[in-house]
Amino acid sequence: MNNQKKFIVIINEFPKVLNTITTMLRDEKVDFILDASRYASPVSLLRVAQPDNILLKLNLSSKQAIELTGKNLSENMEMKKGMITGNPHAYYMSLCSTLWTNYDINQNLDIELIPEAVSKQQLN
Repeated sequence: MNNQKKFIVIINEFPKVLNTITTMLRDEKVDFILDASRYASPVSLLRVAQPDNILLKLNLSSKQAIELTGKNLSENMEMKKGMITGNPHAYYMSLCSTLWTNYDINQNLDIELIPEAVSKQQLN
């Protein structure tokens, strides 16, 4: 069986009203790479698009970041949306959001206390 995706669309320009992008992202036949590395509000885009994979673009060219994200999407048939950001805040928000579902962490917990809370739950 061929694990290659049929079609990947790269989006690097975003509408002023981000909710309009959700209609496009529902296309089941297409995978999407959202290149938000130069986008001013990546946190807002992150909340609306809810990507399956996010790449923090540090010391990578745009082409390299797109190729790496495309490879990740191609290798995992369950992933449909990848996002590239140069904003560490957006990246770490995405990372922390995965913790809310796998760990019992209060969403109002100070970010500095999250590692301790995760460690305690891993020990139990």
